[in-house]
Amino acid sequence: MKTGTTALDYSFPTVMQHVDHMRAHFLNRKSGQGVDLAAGKYVIETMNTYGLDAYLQEFETYDSDIGASFVALGGPDGQILDSRPCLHIEPTPEQGLTAELVDVGPGGLSDYEGKDVRGKIVLAEVSYAPATPEKARIAASLGAAGIVLMNWGEDDSRYIPWRALKAVWGNPTPESWNDIPRLFGVSISRADGIMLRRRMKDGPVSLHVRATASRVWRTLSQPLAWLHAPEASTEREQFVVVSGHIDSWNPGVTDNMTGMSVMLEIARLLASKRETLRRSVVFCFWNGHEVAEAAGSTYFVDSHWERINRDAVAYFNIDSVGMKGTNEFHINSCPELAAFSETLSHAVFDDSLPQKVTTLGRVGDQSFFGIGVAAATGRHSYGADIVKAHNGATLGWYNHTEYDTIDVMDPEALEADLDWCSRYVHALATEPVLPQRFTARLSDMRQRFAAILPEANTPPELAPIPARLADLEHRIHWFDAFLERASSIEDALRQRANRIVLRLSRLLTFPTASASGRYGQDSYGISTLAYPVPLLADLEIFRALDRNSTDGRLLSTKLIRLRHEITDALQAASDLIDDFRFTVERST
Repeated sequence: MKTGTTALDYSFPTVMQHVDHMRAHFLNRKSGQGVDLAAGKYVIETMNTYGLDAYLQEFETYDSDIGASFVALGGPDGQILDSRPCLHIEPTPEQGLTAELVDVGPGGLSDYEGKDVRGKIVLAEVSYAPATPEKARIAASLGAAGIVLMNWGEDDSRYIPWRALKAVWGNPTPESWNDIPRLFGVSISRADGIMLRRRMKDGPVSLHVRATASRVWRTLSQPLAWLHAPEASTEREQFVVVSGHIDSWNPGVTDNMTGMSVMLEIARLLASKRETLRRSVVFCFWNGHEVAEAAGSTYFVDSHWERINRDAVAYFNIDSVGMKGTNEFHINSCPELAAFSETLSHAVFDDSLPQKVTTLGRVGDQSFFGIGVAAATGRHSYGADIVKAHNGATLGWYNHTEYDTIDVMDPEALEADLDWCSRYVHALATEPVLPQRFTARLSDMRQRFAAILPEANTPPELAPIPARLADLEHRIHWFDAFLERASSIEDALRQRANRIVLRLSRLLTFPTASASGRYGQDSYGISTLAYPVPLLADLEIFRALDRNSTDGRLLSTKLIRLRHEITDALQAASDLIDDFRFTVERST
């Protein structure tokens, strides 16, 4: 029987009991305001009753609290526009600031071509093109005094979202401190954004904005709950990371009460089957997600780095499940888990709705790209026609507003999401052979490198990379074929194969999924991640330089050293497989 084809005996009424309890007791779970801690204690108490080792992990982070905003057309006495202050912003002068408004559309770097925004206020759309914090970072880097974010949704909608503009993933370092945007920011409705655009067609428009703000270092808590596999399991030290965020805006039913409730039910379900587990599972309820920008998940990686590097099997994130009006099932997966993810979706949904598998991007709490843990997430989602009608609202027009209530939750979709998620985690924790297959990862890598290193235009600094990729190809094909038959081989050899699966993910993820390398964290939505190989994004600058200039020579050295990181990882992957193949062939 194929993995995941058998439904599990979950209890959907228990999920709804958790949702209803959270609705009654834990609204407005903004990080650091107290309700997030109360919700965390509820999670811990519940997990302890299931027999998990549950506790609150404390960490310090750079957070921000809600201020106040005032927006008026033309000047302080002009037409007042309803607004909300963004978080992680700089305050305006106490008397406010009046400046010209410049429309930058989606707010990506190319949207500023031919526009001087120094000292002005930019109007940008809420969307993931790029993500909101990157819009703010770009605006600040080009000298804008402030940013006004017009919401997604229908053009006449009056909903105003909460947004945070930190633009640095997790806690800042000395190198990233200045990447935190130093500008003010406010959100307005889409209807008012459309109105402002129409006025700008008739001539210059200015806005008067007053915004208060605070940024603060504070200690947050997040629940972690370990479900340990039986002592007799030889792979119990390995573990699956299952996560969702606990902090959210008020009320945050689909973002993320539903996700937390699904996590609690998966924990109960697996705890009841503990004796069948081969690997352990840790359930992480991240805090500092919305405002401190993945602070909790980043801290978990930083504080558990060595253990994750050695033993983490996969990372599975559960967020915004059970959304009403969704008409497709979308999976975002790293290449090596894509086929497994798709197999599970067809087992759950058959042909009842369209299913899509796309490459996982660095959004949400995907803090495991650098370290290289195979990762996936999935949920009922809105089709392209619905997203287009709501101007990019991939998570619903109600996202980050007070309208994210029980009315926009669909129980049927939530139960189906629970079905898929529970099967996924169960398979990762119980299957004799891990489901990662690396032919897809290598194919993705070769396509990405071919896009930036065509045969006719590969600089000598990077020339060894394609050959190393080619050398790895037949080895990957052999290893994937071995994994397909590995469930029937001796246990010690199968366990070693699973260990190599983990090492290959560590070696082959960061070269094409990270701009900062294996030990860093890329800023949220940073534009260089759109480059086929983010680690080598400076290649385009290098090609435009005179190679005999100082800048050309400096960048040549940088590219050579980045090449070393890549070729070293590719060689290590080849050597791993060669050594294992020698062992296999010697034993048969």
